Amino acid sequence: MNHRTTFEATPKQSTSQYAIKGVEEQSIKLLLREANIALSVKALEQLIRHKELSLPSPGKRLELYIEEQQLFIERSDFGLVSQLNELHQGRYTSTTWKFVSDITAIVFIFIAITGVWLSLRDTKQRRNYLLFLSLSLATFILLME
Repeated sequence: MNHRTTFEATPKQSTSQYAIKGVEEQSIKLLLREANIALSVKALEQLIRHKELSLPSPGKRLELYIEEQQLFIERSDFGLVSQLNELHQGRYTSTTWKFVSDITAIVFIFIAITGVWLSLRDTKQRRNYLLFLSLSLATFILLME
């Protein structure tokens, strides 16, 4: 998944434009509700103050701009591979997702270590296990970038 050229995809983008009467919280809230976009109070204040707001999520981006009495909403969808890659890396994810991801990694490491330990306890097959373990480790090191 780290080889972008292997999984190249064209992002799907759409832009919507809405006329607004001044930069008022109520009018912007109404337009965002029409566009099925829910913002926190803090995010809405940031949009009004800075006239732009970027809301990234795994595999998607939502950009909001206010220019000359217009509200622009730009949506980008980078596809499933991008979404899976960003979830894997923990980018633009919640604290809960990061916690679940870390716990899963710890469980997998525990399974790997106990598997190696159990394999090495078998004296009859220890030589084959060590050979397989060495080949696996060498392959892993060669494939890392």
